[in-house]
Amino acid sequence: TAHATSEEADESAREMLDAYADMARDLLAMPVVKGIKSPTERFAGADETYTIEALMQNGWALQSGTSHFLGQNFAKAFDVFFTTKDNKQELVWATSYGASTRLIGALVMTHSDDQGLVLPPSVAPTQVVVVPISPKGPEKAPEQHAELMDFVDKAVDTLKAAGIRTKVDERWNLKPGPKFFEWEKKGVPLRIECGPRDIEAGTLLCARRAGGDGEKFSLANDDGLAAAVQAELDSMQKGLLAAAEARMAAMTFEPETYEEMA
Repeated sequence: TAHATSEEADESAREMLDAYADMARDLLAMPVVKGIKSPTERFAGADETYTIEALMQNGWALQSGTSHFLGQNFAKAFDVFFTTKDNKQELVWATSYGASTRLIGALVMTHSDDQGLVLPPSVAPTQVVVVPISPKGPEKAPEQHAELMDFVDKAVDTLKAAGIRTKVDERWNLKPGPKFFEWEKKGVPLRIECGPRDIEAGTLLCARRAGGDGEKFSLANDDGLAAAVQAELDSMQKGLLAAAEARMAAMTFEPETYEEMA
């Protein structure tokens, strides 16, 4: 961006850093520390570089986005002028800012576990995966299978109508176990299983990817399903942020001397 004054440009650079920090926290469930880079770590040619730093599970900090107040250095180098209200030509005051695919790596390293990827519901391409369990399959028991899929479709339509990103795994050549493992590895926040017994009970069997300790729970396949699933997704989002904030608090120290740092 180009600005008429130094103050306006610096304010814009700081504003964008705040936007990155909010995005990391609210969307990626990744708390960050905002700060200013030292002169040796500044973006080359910038007057100031502002940064957000995140903490990975191994205790390492990761630069996750930067915003630069460029002063007039690049305007001088590339002859970037503007016309003032007094009809004079002056150099602009510039900013530059950006976040890259490094954020994807930060997301993976912040939340994932030994079972694979863990994604915050807010950014998961698939928030809910439904795995219908058709014991005899569509060919050997077509009527039972049709009843199952009608029950599944009812749930899926309800979720999609509420804007919940939902996918149905209809790979009948695979057993349920490998499907569960695959979706767990891919980090889908909520898995829903459904078989003949669930139809009888009018419920869906659910498993959380994060914070569930492997325990399964049932949700009624009724008009309240979407609200119940959204509540689960919101809870997981908050839980991932809380866990990341706790790690950051436990691993953050404020030494007052170089000896303490060592």
